[in-house]
Amino acid sequence: AAAAKDRHMSNRPPEIVYQGFMAEGFALEDMANAAAPISLLENCHQQVYGEALGRSVITGTTDARFFGLYADTPGLVYGPRSVDVHGFNEWVDLESVRKSTQAIALFMANWCGLEKS
Repeated sequence: AAAAKDRHMSNRPPEIVYQGFMAEGFALEDMANAAAPISLLENCHQQVYGEALGRSVITGTTDARFFGLYADTPGLVYGPRSVDVHGFNEWVDLESVRKSTQAIALFMANWCGLEKS
């Protein structure tokens, strides 16, 4: 409406276009087969860090969403503490890299099992 009153914009009204990402939502907790890997990761994190694993909602997207929606495979998003991810001043806490690597290794050993070499 305001563009119609402007002599420059009246013949070329602005067009509003959404260029963002849109996709169907996904919640890991809704998957019946997600309870076991979630519980195991929580236990492994507790063993390594000595504290409970926190949970957060991701408003972007990850590959875990595709595995859950289209392959009925739960995918856990887990890693070191980071700040300003994908920002110009992104950083990762190095001690949490070490600890999260230990927790992932412990998860894999428990999930897949170990064999003597």
